[in-house]
Parts: sequence; C-alpha cells; structure tokens
Amino acid sequence: MEYAYKRVGSESFDSTVDAVERSVGRHGFVVHQCHDIHKRLAAKGFPIRPLVIFEVAPEAESPEEAISLLLPVRVNVYEEGGSVTVSALRPSVFAAIFPERGLDELAMEVEKVVVAIVDGAVDQSAT
Repeated sequence: MEYAYKRVGSESFDSTVDAVERSVGRHGFVVHQCHDIHKRLAAKGFPIRPLVIFEVAPEAESPEEAISLLLPVRVNVYEEGGSVTVSALRPSVFAAIFPERGLDELAMEVEKVVVAIVDGAVDQSAT
C-alpha cells in the first residue's frame, strides 16, 4: 500500500491551493491550520520550492480517542518537477500502526473523504 495519495494538477500553485480550500469545504471538512512553509522559510533566508500544508478534519469532530489518532489529516500542495502536486497521508496507514485500536473501518471512511478532497482539488483547479 502506498502511504500517500497523490495527484498531479495542471494549474498554477496558487490556483491549486485555492482549489484545495474549496474542496475541503465541499466534502464536509474544515481547514484547522494552513502552513505556508515556503513563505515562512524564505522570510528566514531559507528559500525552498513552494509548499503549503493544510491540516483538515470533519466539521463535527468526535471527541473519541480513536478518531483523534487519525486527525487532523494533512493535505500538502507542492511543486515538483515543474508540476503542482496535491498529496495526503492515507489514514489507513495510521490504522496499521495502531492495530489494537480497531481503526480499520473508521480509517477507510476518512480515507475516502481525503481521496475525494485531493481529487476534487485537482479536478477543480483544472476547470
């Protein structure tokens, strides 16, 4: 199993970042944090390629410990090889790390939404 779900887009970096934010909302999740790593490091004299990391979770978070092991999910937007990529860690990876918690079913539900967010962002930025 691949640890991350990735899609390469055809739009600009900024357009893709905007598309991720819209896709998150359309799928019932919210952005809790947005880290513009490129901007922060460039301001300190360490220029890197563009990289924005979103921390996303469902609008109505459950206080249960089990789901807190899976959330927030990080969705990354970065430039690589002249293209813009949107990627996210698969929640099922975390379920495999904590087999005693029985997170498989919950992780797959969250993962379906995460995949839809990434797909929606890439497909939306292309329109």
